[in-house]
Amino acid sequence: MFYNINRVDFISYHSPFFPRKGKMIPLIYKQGLNIRWFTYYLECILHYIRQRSQVYIFVASALLSLIIASKGIVEPMLAIKLAVGTYLISLATYAYNDITDTLADRINKVNRAIVRGKADDKVVKRISIALFSIGMALLMHINLYTAIIALLCTILAVAYSHPRINLKDRFPYKTLVNASGAGFAALIGGFAVDDLNVNVIMLAVISFLFLFILAPLGDIQDYEGDKAAGKRTFPVVLGVNATIAMMLPIPFVVTLLLLTKMNISMLSIAVTSIANTVSTIILLLVYKRWYDKAIVKMSRHVLRLMYVMNQISILLSVRTGAEESV
Repeated sequence: MFYNINRVDFISYHSPFFPRKGKMIPLIYKQGLNIRWFTYYLECILHYIRQRSQVYIFVASALLSLIIASKGIVEPMLAIKLAVGTYLISLATYAYNDITDTLADRINKVNRAIVRGKADDKVVKRISIALFSIGMALLMHINLYTAIIALLCTILAVAYSHPRINLKDRFPYKTLVNASGAGFAALIGGFAVDDLNVNVIMLAVISFLFLFILAPLGDIQDYEGDKAAGKRTFPVVLGVNATIAMMLPIPFVVTLLLLTKMNISMLSIAVTSIANTVSTIILLLVYKRWYDKAIVKMSRHVLRLMYVMNQISILLSVRTGAEESV
């Protein structure tokens, strides 16, 4: 229904995300266009912020690469633009994916706004477009290189979920796209200060490799729904045990990569050794109990921390090298 430009209506509004008594809010109409439910949109965004905490690992990668590339001398405004831009594009990617992942999410009983009937797919699509736009604008404002990475990540995100391309349902593109996104996030900090050194590249390689653990773990957790929905993920195509067997050598490979670095400190060796030992133990536990969703969910949280610890070990080795060169 369309309304006159000067008309302001009030309705009793009930929040779908924060149950409480109805309250009176204005519906503002401008030139026949219904601009409504600002609180509803805000609460939908807050829902995704709470539910999609994994996006912080991409922000951590971007900031760590910035710190490494700038040798610890970071311009605050640059760091803010980089962190917020990376976060918004990452969050938009997950929000857009939810629109086309409804069937599998319902089977897997995932806590998503669309699955719960608390948000319309058109609303989520508008939110994801807004997040993509703001994130790209922030990263484009830094320099040409970060603008190119922002554009590439957005193209990958759309190709990942768009019904006509739908890379997430094609083997092995789902994991490759996830890993590429992590690699780009780890490179963008170096590009932001025009210093793509060997440490930043090492950070990107480790990020890419570790997503071959984190992404298939998510697929193992969603195995039943993905199989019913016809998705061709690693667990569906190779089998769960074969997928975990593929993931098991990765912590060892990451440790070897870090140990080959020059000027690596004992602290850095200790951090990466602990992180990858814990990662291997967790993967062995999942190998035995992959059918237990609580175990798999717990393992994903722990392995995200181990992922960040490996990245921090690179930062520690860079600091050691800088101190020895003084």
